[in-house]
Amino acid sequence: MSQPKFEPGSVEAEVADCLARYSLQSRAMCVAFSGGMDSTVLLHALTHSPVKNLRAVHVNHQLHTEADAWAGHCEQTCNALGAPLTVISVDVDTTGGTGLEAAAREARYGALEGELDPEEILITAHHRADQLETFLLQLFRGAGVQGLAAMAAHGRIGRLELIRPILNVSAEAVRRYADGAGIDWIDDPSNEDTDLDRNFVRHNIVPCILERWPAADRAVSRSARLAGEAAEILDATAAQDLQAGLHGNRLRLDALRSLPGPRQRNGLRWMLRMLGLAVPSEKQLADCLAVMLESRPDSNPEAVWPGVRIRRFRDCLWCYSEEQDPAGCSVPADGYPWDPEQPLDMGPVRGTLVMAAGTGEGIAPEFISGTLQVRFRQGGEKLRTRDNGRTRQLKNLLQESDIPPWMRCHIPLIYSGETLLAAGDLWVNADCAARAGQAGKTIHWSDYSPIR
Repeated sequence: MSQPKFEPGSVEAEVADCLARYSLQSRAMCVAFSGGMDSTVLLHALTHSPVKNLRAVHVNHQLHTEADAWAGHCEQTCNALGAPLTVISVDVDTTGGTGLEAAAREARYGALEGELDPEEILITAHHRADQLETFLLQLFRGAGVQGLAAMAAHGRIGRLELIRPILNVSAEAVRRYADGAGIDWIDDPSNEDTDLDRNFVRHNIVPCILERWPAADRAVSRSARLAGEAAEILDATAAQDLQAGLHGNRLRLDALRSLPGPRQRNGLRWMLRMLGLAVPSEKQLADCLAVMLESRPDSNPEAVWPGVRIRRFRDCLWCYSEEQDPAGCSVPADGYPWDPEQPLDMGPVRGTLVMAAGTGEGIAPEFISGTLQVRFRQGGEKLRTRDNGRTRQLKNLLQESDIPPWMRCHIPLIYSGETLLAAGDLWVNADCAARAGQAGKTIHWSDYSPIR
């Protein structure tokens, strides 16, 4: 059966092309559904296409007195279209200094990332006018090619795969579809608030541009696509430049020192993006590279900007999110009681401890009775790490193992009474170790801030 013919550039044509290009007919898709005209048009078009596994999610930002009523409208619309809907309410944190728009976006995508299954594709209703606005906002912020690439038709946000089926559709074509289908949508009055940057661009700048250059949205869409291609080349260059020196969140500085300045900056930006961390301003980036590359060899400099902490140790650069920065996390003075039959979650910096059965390895069973204690360094701790070896200061073991100084105080020390059994899964006290052939208990330590 032949496919219906749609007008080029129409919502129907672009949706059909997107479904075919990415083989989406049988894949699980989730529409980010605000209830506004654009997302309602997209959801309507998708429910009238040959897709098999489609649902919608509405994020209630709770920023307007009508927010709950809007969620109700979304439920009615989805019921009429036969699309299952999930409503998620979020609290928008406006204290971070990034502004209301950015805070709401962060809360929205955080909620979507938590809701969608790993194999589910997020579908958003951005169109060509949105692309023009985003390009201009990035231009006014002094963005490089990564920013000027604006929005891609297919990409990722966090762990989510994201597709924008109508990115090449004009705003006029979206409205024609809405009028032709008799669609009812929400008009959010905040969209008229020109104190918000995007609205200022939308209402005060874009109309002037389009009056002078009617095809500007199409031309900028092409420029954004070309910038995206350039950004892919820069990413590939950065990956090649750093591949030998990059291990997780740790980068050997000789990998940077061997590069010219522009590729140093490109490499560090790429690394931060790969780690899901905020990319700094041009000045912050220059200051960071200067302090990391030029400080005395025996110093441990750091660079900080919102959400990111970068530290240097033993000629390596370490990158952390603010939440997983060990130096910013206090150590619990009383430690934790630990039932070895259960995992012990100590938070994002110190991670999780699990005890499992082993033979001829780990801790001998006579030392595992009742509740253990997990404590942290106070100074003077000792243990013997090998049979017939000598007892060593834990301080020296940590130094010799190149454990970064900011993580040494977070190494979990497992005690039975006053007997130190193990330091994380790094060392078992040989005086408490299971003998050859004896059933023992091995410690597994995971999900902590990296130490190697």
